[in-house]
Amino acid sequence: MTMPRILIAEDERHIRLALSLLLRQEGYEVEMAADGDEALHKLVHPDAPPFHLLITDIQMPELDGLELIDRLHERQITIPVIVITGYGNRKAAGKARRRRCAAYLDKPFQPEEILRRVADVLHRPALLHA
Repeated sequence: MTMPRILIAEDERHIRLALSLLLRQEGYEVEMAADGDEALHKLVHPDAPPFHLLITDIQMPELDGLELIDRLHERQITIPVIVITGYGNRKAAGKARRRRCAAYLDKPFQPEEILRRVADVLHRPALLHA
């Protein structure tokens, strides 16, 4: 059985690497992007296998996480999204919810928390991701 492919879009290198290591230890296939532009390129690349989940920071240079989600919607690309941010507030959480994000986490978070959210999102029926 092929494990789900996860894309991490995070500009803070140490967080990006820590998330990648954590998820790979659980058996997930992981790719990383340092900003929203790089993530968008990976998500729309015609020859790449599809991703099953996007984990994105909100605050990133170039194209932020919310703009990335908007671009995916414009292109009618449906993928469940977990939003993470170090700038947590009700306004950011509301913006993520309005974009139908599957989950929202404030940094710092515990490894068990992100693993639980990833498992929950990946095992939801497909209709809940739309």
